[in-house]
Amino acid sequence: MEFRILGPVELWSREQRHDLDWARERLVLAILLMTPGRAVPIRSIIGRVWDDNPPGKARARLQSSIARLRGRLQEIGDVGDARLRGISGAYILETDVENIDYHRFRRLRAEARASADAGETDHAIGLYHEAAKLWRGEPLAGLHGTWAETTRANLENEMLGSTMERVTLQHGVGEHTRLIAELSELVTRFPFDERLVELLMRTLYVSGRQADALAAYRQAQGRLNDQVGTEAGPALQELHQRILLHDPTLLPETRARKTAGNPPPNDLPRDIPTFTGRTAELARLTSAEVLGAMAVPVLAVDGMPGVGKTAFAVHLAHLLTDRYPDGRLFLDLHGHSAHRQTVDPAAALDRLLRHLGVPGEGIPEDLDARAALWRKELARRKVLIVLDNAAGHEQISHLLPGVPGCLVIVTSRRRLAGLDGVESLSLDVLPAEDSATLLDRAAGTRRVLESEHVAAVTRLCGHLPLALQLVGSRLRHRPALSVADLAERLGRDDQRLTEIRAESRHIIAAFRLSYEELAENQRRAFVWLGYHPGLEFTAHSSAALFGLPLADAEQLLDDLLDQHLIAEPRPGRYRFHDLIRDYAVSLSGERPESERTDALHRLFDYYLFVTDRADRLLYQHRRRIPVEVKAPPRTSPALATADQAGRWLSTELENLLRLTLHASDNGWTRHAALLPHILSRHLSLWRHAADAIRVHTRAINAWQLLGDRPGVARAMTDLSEALWRTGRLDECLDVAAQALRIQQALGDEQGVAEVFGQCGLAHWHRSEFDLAMGCFEQALKIKRGLNDRYGMALSLNQIAGVAHDTGDYRAASDRLREVLALHEEDGNLHGHRVVLNNLGEVEARRGQYTSALSYYERAAAIVPETSPKDTATLLHNTANVLQHLDRYGEALERYKNALRIYREIGDRRCEAQTLNSIGDAHQRARRHQTALEFYDRALQAIQGIGDVHLEAEVMDHMGLSFKHVGDQAQAQRVWQHALELYDHLGLAEAHRLRMRLQGLSEAADS
Repeated sequence: MEFRILGPVELWSREQRHDLDWARERLVLAILLMTPGRAVPIRSIIGRVWDDNPPGKARARLQSSIARLRGRLQEIGDVGDARLRGISGAYILETDVENIDYHRFRRLRAEARASADAGETDHAIGLYHEAAKLWRGEPLAGLHGTWAETTRANLENEMLGSTMERVTLQHGVGEHTRLIAELSELVTRFPFDERLVELLMRTLYVSGRQADALAAYRQAQGRLNDQVGTEAGPALQELHQRILLHDPTLLPETRARKTAGNPPPNDLPRDIPTFTGRTAELARLTSAEVLGAMAVPVLAVDGMPGVGKTAFAVHLAHLLTDRYPDGRLFLDLHGHSAHRQTVDPAAALDRLLRHLGVPGEGIPEDLDARAALWRKELARRKVLIVLDNAAGHEQISHLLPGVPGCLVIVTSRRRLAGLDGVESLSLDVLPAEDSATLLDRAAGTRRVLESEHVAAVTRLCGHLPLALQLVGSRLRHRPALSVADLAERLGRDDQRLTEIRAESRHIIAAFRLSYEELAENQRRAFVWLGYHPGLEFTAHSSAALFGLPLADAEQLLDDLLDQHLIAEPRPGRYRFHDLIRDYAVSLSGERPESERTDALHRLFDYYLFVTDRADRLLYQHRRRIPVEVKAPPRTSPALATADQAGRWLSTELENLLRLTLHASDNGWTRHAALLPHILSRHLSLWRHAADAIRVHTRAINAWQLLGDRPGVARAMTDLSEALWRTGRLDECLDVAAQALRIQQALGDEQGVAEVFGQCGLAHWHRSEFDLAMGCFEQALKIKRGLNDRYGMALSLNQIAGVAHDTGDYRAASDRLREVLALHEEDGNLHGHRVVLNNLGEVEARRGQYTSALSYYERAAAIVPETSPKDTATLLHNTANVLQHLDRYGEALERYKNALRIYREIGDRRCEAQTLNSIGDAHQRARRHQTALEFYDRALQAIQGIGDVHLEAEVMDHMGLSFKHVGDQAQAQRVWQHALELYDHLGLAEAHRLRMRLQGLSEAADS
């Protein structure tokens, strides 16, 4: 079986074409053929097929296309030719890559490059011609959409690149005349590609057609001026001038250089065939903006060990090789080599001068004299120089040319900040897709990787090119080793580094070189940062960990950053690459255990101290356990306002959660108990319920180990709130009951009131309104006795909510006005905003929509930092009023934003409420079919929550839309179910719905 995409998408078997009648099937097939043997997520396919704007039931439509495509493949192919299967949310097309014309083209091009690098020019040209024959016209012809257009452009760029590589080779062996027609046709097809114009001009000139070469330039200049509004680039302008001046160096080697002696030196290493990605970086460094902006271009490439600096520099050099006809030099300076001495500048100059043909007796001993001779030799040449593995700027400053014409590419593990006027590029790890491609290429064309495990391997390798090359090579040479086996081995944290190897090459060796070059204080800092349980660290947290002043910690972080042993993904926040973190952790055995314990104690106390300060600034009214640390940190972030505290907590939250779990698992019991308590309010308001459940469960165990019953009760109360947030109401009430017994036994009235309030919330969400009201009234009574004004406001607000839900809007309004008075007296802006929102909701229920909107607008005008839940609630409520004022577009936009927030924070109840409200908006706009879709989604969201009241409300509204679309039977069914629920809850809505059902029955009888 053969698949063709380099032209119209076609399927061939036994030399016969088999048509795919549906354009969607051809598009889906093309998507899968681009990455054979690798899973493509269903959501990605849907996005590509429908340009990220899928229709309703897009997944079902895709499944139909897949089924037809699978049937077609089975119908025309032999067993094993191609297999299309689905795996865990993705589809994968398994076939030999040689069955696909595009992948045959890529292989032939890679072989041609390798042959060219080996000096086998004629063979390389033949391979390029063989690759070109696979092209049958415009790739993916007949397919439409953004993905098809983008992929088509990329394929054409590959074709063009291959053609230019072949033309350059033919140019070099004197095949000029036969290239003119082909190049002219390509310039017509790609009129704004200056590289093609340059090749055409060179070819015309060396063919004795100077006037035509100059005319080609004028035509290109005219096109660029008229249609793009730009001038020709520096390279094209320079070539124009050289042709005008009859520059003899433009002539073929046989007429210009070979007669003068030996051919130009070229000792570039081969361009490895597995090189992958880096498209944006290569485009930037080869652009006219970079190369044309510097008198003497120097490109400095730095990055962490194993990131692929040398491979990148060599690949870049091969891309630019035709611009530097007088030589391509490569010199390894051994700045980071295990068993080789660093090459000093004098020795480097000696080797470089000899490469250019300068005899040994002509090379002076003095360093400055050698540098002067080097610059003099380069002044009359165009040479590309790669200086690999530099130790620092001092090593290479004497090696740089003095006048324009040459290009220098430098690689180093250190940032070469001491070099002025250079273009620097810090290489990062590969994106996930490029990582998978590199692993696939490193494993070899004969190896079909189990795509479902590829993502795990690339992630465990940290997307680091050297690591991917090493494990790919193991897969290539060990057929019995599966990707699943490799993923399992790499998943063992204690042996991941030792598994990343191939023969005598180990990833650890690359890291060890950088570590051994550090000063002793830098080594110690590197290992201590490995102690940090979090993902990121700052100068302040590092100062605590090191036990050093802030300035000293900052200097150590800068040193490690310069060596690319840590990264700075955001200003002031540092982190390890995963594999380097593993290496740092592996070195901990070299340090005394007491040193580790002291460092971690300082670190835990630092986070406890600063987190407590942030919590006190943000949530001044909450009850809290006193927090004391053994030794407050000597330096900490400046937190003076609630805004600063909120930003710090949000930024550090992932670290704080990791520290809490580490403390719990490693015997730091007091910290494991206190940190969840300090974080409890923030976790609750910002809807990190799953994290809250995990850390509060650990906190209960920690308080029990400490024998602290008040702490156990406090942690149980925190846990019950988190369980309530996630809709796990039975568990919430069980834990709250345990907390209540402890608080009553301790005589802690405030604690008892808090647990009553939590029980009330759980009963309220179960639509057990009498029980909820009883709990809230109990809590209010205790808080009045304690004169807890903040607690009174909270309980009054909750009582108003229950009154609202049971239809007693007057009582709800009276209670809310009591709350408003308390907040205004106390200056509580957040509480003021919440109660204005609640008053707006009561007014809306009473049908006073203009008044309700006024309350919501007043609430929105109060702008203390609010939680996502509060923001979404205000959006939702405002939208409810806007739809009743027939402002449907504004309402739907607010619903959409509220729904996004509810999904982000995992609030399933509010998500269901919002979907119900969107259905209502469409119903009011008489879009009943759309309304029914949203009601159905709301019912799906309610599953597992246990909110009977909301379920009844959705079905009540749903029945009206069924009636309007003429489905009386469905309307009766859902209304009957809603009536049963209303009766069970004892709500007034039951009477209204019973009358509606009676009317529906009478209409049917008549």
